Parts: sequence; structure tokens; C-alpha cells
Amino acid sequence: MKKYVLLLCSLLLLALPAHAQEPPGVQDTIVVITSPVPFQTISGQVVISGSAGHPSAFVGYELEYDNLTDPTEIWLPIGSRVTQQVTEGTLGIWDTVGLGISDGLYQIRLRVFLNLPDIAPVELIVSNLTLINTAPTPLPTIDTSDGFTPPTPGPSPTSPIEQPPTNTPRPTIESRIQTDNNSRSATSTNSTTLNFGRLQGAFCFGSTLAFGFFTLLLGYLWLRARLRPVTRQLMWQIRSELDQERRR
Repeated sequence: MKKYVLLLCSLLLLALPAHAQEPPGVQDTIVVITSPVPFQTISGQVVISGSAGHPSAFVGYELEYDNLTDPTEIWLPIGSRVTQQVTEGTLGIWDTVGLGISDGLYQIRLRVFLNLPDIAPVELIVSNLTLINTAPTPLPTIDTSDGFTPPTPGPSPTSPIEQPPTNTPRPTIESRIQTDNNSRSATSTNSTTLNFGRLQGAFCFGSTLAFGFFTLLLGYLWLRARLRPVTRQLMWQIRSELDQERRR
């Protein structure tokens, strides 16, 4: 029995130092970005604020950006790695103009590196940031240095004839043009259909007329062939009778 008690005490003594030397957990890592926030429009020098740190295993942090409109582009660094912890302060400044970054949709990432074995960096991503650095095209202005003053448009002329109020809206020029175009399209379609129908009717009528003509011609030729012997016999008979009359 004493042997088992001694063995249990030895195991407890071996386990206590190991428990005391257990490294801190990843859940204690501080990785926060308070500005900018998702779906925010940014431009120029973007100040990235937040917190990055760890109670005992902090090594450093890095800021990166990625272009969401270009799937082939990888994460690119925003400055170099920072080895000092930040609590509710400025993590870095993203100079979008100096780096020549084009307008588009981007995301930024904060990565905190820890001095822990087999532990990947703890990261936080802020997505859907709209970058706009291109200024709108200014409208042309009139040079008045030579004393020229552009004319000020006066009030628009009004018609001296007052029109009675009506509930029916007047057709505008665009509506009239659209109506005319629709009417022309409908007329063109109807004329094309009508012309095709006429052509088909004319072809059928011509075919029927030709068929009737050839039928009559064949009937005439058949009847002529049938009546030719009878006609010849009748003609010989008439000639014979005339010859007999002459002889008398």
C-alpha cells in the first residue's frame, strides 16, 4: 500500500512543474481594428487604429492590404513589422497615394505574431473598403480677366395666349418621334406581310392559269386527233358527190 502512495505522490510532483510552465493561451491575444470599419469609403492617407498585443508572448504585428477586384493579387504589406504593442492607438498609416494604388474595393488585415511553438499568427480582416482617390473632372469656366462678362440668361418668354387647363398630357417631341417610329415599323411590317401575301397569290393564280391553258391545249390536240379521220372521210365523201354531179 505504501508503494502505491509513494508512486502517486511522485506523479503529482512531476505534474506540478509541467503545469506551472504551461505557455499562455492564444485567446489572450489582442487583435482589434477600430478604424476604418467595413463598407467605409477611404482615400489618401488612411489611418488604421486599434490594438495589437499579448500579455507575455508578443513578438510583433503587421498590416497588409488586398485588392478584392483582382483575384490574382496577393496580400501586400503596409509598412514593416512593428515590435511594440499598441493599445487603442494608431497601428499604421496606409499611404494609398504614395503607393500609387488605384481606386477599387479593398480589405486590410492585422496579423499579431506570438512567441509560441506551432502557433500561427492571430489575424483580423476588415473587408469591403472603397478606395476613391481620383477627383471628378472640373467643369470648364469662362475667363473674365479681360473684362468680358458672360450674359445672364433672362426669364423665359411666355406665351400671351393662355391655354385652358387639360388633364391629358401633351405629347413631347421624344414621344412623337417614338410614336412615328413605331408607326413606321408597324407600317413596314404590314407592307412586308401584304407584299408577301400578294406575291403568293399571284404565283398561285399564274400556276392555275398555266395549268388550265395546258389542259385546254392537250384537250384540243386529243380532240383533233380523234376527229381527223372522220373529217378526212367526210371530205372524201363530199368530193365524190361533187365529182358525180359534174359528170352528170
